[in-house]
Amino acid sequence: MVFTLTVFTLLFVAFTTVLYLFLFLVKKELIFTAKHQSLFSIFLPILLGIFAGSLFITTGTLDEIVRGVAVSLAIISYAVNGRGIASDRFVIHPLDNRGIKFDEVDRVVLFRDEKKNEVKMNFFKFGLRGPLMKFSTPMDELVKFLSKHLKEGTPIDVVMESNNK
Repeated sequence: MVFTLTVFTLLFVAFTTVLYLFLFLVKKELIFTAKHQSLFSIFLPILLGIFAGSLFITTGTLDEIVRGVAVSLAIISYAVNGRGIASDRFVIHPLDNRGIKFDEVDRVVLFRDEKKNEVKMNFFKFGLRGPLMKFSTPMDELVKFLSKHLKEGTPIDVVMESNNK
């Protein structure tokens, strides 16, 4: 049995390795990590397990197996959660290397959801609403951090739900 890999397979494995290094560096940089709730992240590992199992059964060459594993890892990289707040910006997507800088933000709105025990945060940049992020961090920690890091004069609106029915 000859163990040869094509140049394409080697490049794809190198790309996948660099992709994961970048994703984990971004995740390590986050101070507050947003919750990641997606059915996609639950079913994806199951589907990839089925795919990998069928790959090992149906293929015969090492090149095809390595390429299949690299494809699986590239697909599963979408399930890596890298959203949240870093020391100088909001990271809205794991592959977003720039993010939204704090000095570009016009306003931040925080909402405490008592039922789910989470804080929902939204921010506005140039009057446009950014994506909603959910945190399990206490509200007072987020407010303290944001008040220190946002540009001076940026309003932080805290919305509380009323218990009056």
